[in-house]
Amino acid sequence: MIALTVAGYVAGEWIYLRTGRIPALQPVLVPIAIMAVFIKLQGISYERYFELTTPLHFLLGTAIVALAVPLYENLQRARNALLPVFATVIAGGLLVTGSALALGALFRLDRLMEISLTTKSVTVPIALAIAQKIGGTVPLTVVSVFATGVAGIIATPALLRAAGVRDPRVSGFTLGLTSHAFGIVRSLELGSEAVAFATLGMTLMGCGSAVVVPVIFRLL
Repeated sequence: MIALTVAGYVAGEWIYLRTGRIPALQPVLVPIAIMAVFIKLQGISYERYFELTTPLHFLLGTAIVALAVPLYENLQRARNALLPVFATVIAGGLLVTGSALALGALFRLDRLMEISLTTKSVTVPIALAIAQKIGGTVPLTVVSVFATGVAGIIATPALLRAAGVRDPRVSGFTLGLTSHAFGIVRSLELGSEAVAFATLGMTLMGCGSAVVVPVIFRLL
């Protein structure tokens, strides 16, 4: 299962590059589709697939920690932008959590769905930890995070271009803030500076959400 998953990603990256980097054909989408079809046809449950690919989940956490390298290399630039960075994280975090609660109220969503939506812009390891604290479930949380990440890496670059944003720091930070690890993968195309700010955005959003979201649900 690990070999098939990795091969699927390699195939996805090959297709993405050969088709001229079409946003809808992000490398992460192809292996998801391939593995979903494969385990369905083979009658393998998601829980079993998750168990068989445990080393990959461990490496996900390791990879996130390793993102400290490009951040360290661009530390001075990050320090020079601390005020707008923190202001954006606060505004973005409130908007993400508020919009999730608003959608839940508008569509009268089940409590579990509402909980999952509040962690949609946080990377999976942190999102799962938050969901456990506030009574969420693993499948709904993972689906919410993945759907947001995929939608973000497709839509965000187009929105930034439409807004006339050309600064790699802003582009990277926005991708990391809204699309977590997916956004960091997308920011690789914009250079190490964009990766550093995407890492900063994802990290701050994750840390802020880990503190604020459980408090909000306790108050509610």
